[in-house]
Amino acid sequence: MYDWPEIADALDVLWTVIAESVRRAGLPAPRDLARRDDLVSLWSDPAMLLGQVCSLNPVRDGLGETEVIGTIVYDPPPDLPQPAPGSYYSVIVCRSDDPRRPPNGVGVGTSIATAEIMEFAGARVAANGTDSQSGYWSLGHFVRDRLTDGPIFDDVLFTGAHRESVRAVADGHADLAAIDVHSWRLACEYEPDAAGRLEVIGTTDPTPGVVCVVSWELKHHRAALDAALHRAIDSFVGTPAARRLHISGYRTRRLEEFQIVADQVEDASRHPWHAPTGTTGA
Repeated sequence: MYDWPEIADALDVLWTVIAESVRRAGLPAPRDLARRDDLVSLWSDPAMLLGQVCSLNPVRDGLGETEVIGTIVYDPPPDLPQPAPGSYYSVIVCRSDDPRRPPNGVGVGTSIATAEIMEFAGARVAANGTDSQSGYWSLGHFVRDRLTDGPIFDDVLFTGAHRESVRAVADGHADLAAIDVHSWRLACEYEPDAAGRLEVIGTTDPTPGVVCVVSWELKHHRAALDAALHRAIDSFVGTPAARRLHISGYRTRRLEEFQIVADQVEDASRHPWHAPTGTTGA
């Protein structure tokens, strides 16, 4: 995850460190990362020794295909809330010049939407996809107590990536987006024109972050991989590559810790929070 072209070389350095640690545990680790456009086929590959997936994957689409190992700790921007290590949340962003934006930094809520979100009634949302906890379902859960009169938002523009959602809102193709906080940090660094035209007006509930997994067929290696990740990340933290990736640690995880994600998705799916996709002319 977070394999932006600008930091791909730093991610390769991270993998080199992890792979060496995995080999020290007596397991074969490929020299290079596998990068595929079709992530679903990658995550469901029974030969996948180590991968990183959305926090929704272990408790929904990937249930029974992967085994949870742990979460790498990514540091959010210093001016935003600091969740528990290995957890993350999404920032709600709109254009800085949007007249519906709450004045004087009031915002539209932390963890749950305040009444100010109703200024965006009828707004178009950009989201990377319905398979994303951070980019789609977190926003539905955020507005859950404001749905007494039906959906708040108009349709959703599905962009395929957080980076594209940032661009879509900045360029006026959509009005709001939920961007996972680490993707937002990367956007501020590597999409400064688009991110510079946006403003954070709210934050969603923190949940366990993107998670390292092993294929179900290789789950007997879980303990060895967990130990290898601890060793690797401990030695990686503080290096130039780690600073570029904003990595500061690693945390062992269990599947049951991700139940909160499944619960939030179920809650958000119980009541429609946006109009059906494709119902607007924009």
